[in-house]
Amino acid sequence: MPIINETVNLDAHLITDQHHSFRRIGADYADHSTVNHLRKQYVNGDIHTNTAESFGSVLERAKQGVFHYMSRKHLSRYLNEIGFRWDHRVPSVKVTKNGVKKKYMKPMPFMIMLRSLLSQCIGRQVRRTKNFGIISSENPNFYSNQPCYCL
Repeated sequence: MPIINETVNLDAHLITDQHHSFRRIGADYADHSTVNHLRKQYVNGDIHTNTAESFGSVLERAKQGVFHYMSRKHLSRYLNEIGFRWDHRVPSVKVTKNGVKKKYMKPMPFMIMLRSLLSQCIGRQVRRTKNFGIISSENPNFYSNQPCYCL
């Protein structure tokens, strides 16, 4: 069973590119649509892979520009932070030099993101260990790779 079946609900509408490996995987899902990048087809109505490619681009930029190295031990923390930033964006419109309106996503204002983050931490405590690690006071056996916005 492919790892995708462990994380994606089988009732989902799977959208992929034309790669042959997705044909068999797509048969497991409620619906499966594709775009054919080899034929320069990037959008087919509402079907596109731009969102996944955009998230991958954000991940790559974070790796190159902010984190420089992502250890396997803390990978879930890096991905969690990038996912938080992704989830806290708002649509905006700008006008290009040619007068064309272009939609793009920009980060939410910092205080709104902070409020969202802190709302997940109500009733929780996080402590530093002597060697500057992090433990949760509710769960002293807390494993540092636990994916969550707030411990």
